[in-house]
Amino acid sequence: MKNSLFRIITLLTLVVLAVPSVRAEEAVKEKPVGKKTLAKYDADKDGKLSEDEKAVRESDQAKAKAERKAKRDAAKQNPPAETK
Repeated sequence: MKNSLFRIITLLTLVVLAVPSVRAEEAVKEKPVGKKTLAKYDADKDGKLSEDEKAVRESDQAKAKAERKAKRDAAKQNPPAETK
């Protein structure tokens, strides 16, 4: 009796833990692309981004991120003078 009860509890626990992870994977698949992004990167104007267009967008995003980081680092090294 104890053994079968343990199996049932274990099975139910696994099911309860597995359901949220499956849903999380479905949510991560792909977010819809905004109108501004499509206007900027959709070269063939088919209403969705191809792999090449996504690569260009990711490249631009990485470049912008690097520029923001460089700007922050420069601001840390040269803080603005305080005025009184």
